Amino acid sequence: MNYNTFYQKLKGYPLFSTDDLKMILGTEFTSSTIINLQNWQKKNQVIQLRRGLYFLPSFDKAKIKPDMLAARLYEPSYVSLEYALSYYGIIPEAVFTITSVSTRKTAHFLVEGIGNYSYQKIKKEAFGGYGTYLENGVSYNLAEPEKALLDFFYLNRHLMDGSRANFDSYRFNETFRYNKTRMKELVVYFKDKKTTYLSNKFIEFYPTKKKEGK
Repeated sequence: MNYNTFYQKLKGYPLFSTDDLKMILGTEFTSSTIINLQNWQKKNQVIQLRRGLYFLPSFDKAKIKPDMLAARLYEPSYVSLEYALSYYGIIPEAVFTITSVSTRKTAHFLVEGIGNYSYQKIKKEAFGGYGTYLENGVSYNLAEPEKALLDFFYLNRHLMDGSRANFDSYRFNETFRYNKTRMKELVVYFKDKKTTYLSNKFIEFYPTKKKEGK
């Protein structure tokens, strides 16, 4: 397959993986496809974000927000922890590393020109409580605010003692409106006493919640 044919078939896909190519190209995907990809990369006709993930140079990288790439760089995963907490206004600090959770081992990536990515492992039973969104043709996963908090508690449970002073040190927004019922539903999946304890203390110290059903 020559580059022009390849381009016409892929120009509608902002990002594509090797697995995507197998589905898009079907029987046209052969061992020579990988060799062609390597040659096209050398000519800057295909840009590699990381091993097995690519985009065409005609796609405007400015349309890719850093968090939109997180789920594609390391699967399965969703944006959570400090980045999501900052996004929702739960903590005041700006967070520049895209923090995510995954059922796979802890990992870190730097995508030049886009951002830093950090992934922390959680148990499979607790992997959930996120939404999938589509923007500029790229789908991405983002934790619900309650789940971002719970993921944070779980992964920092050995550093947190549940005291008011300890919670205050993280500068959680006391006016943030969250759904305590949803938090209680989600914490069950961690099956972890310390995470449940921290969740209950958070609800005690920060009683503001969303109206039910919202």
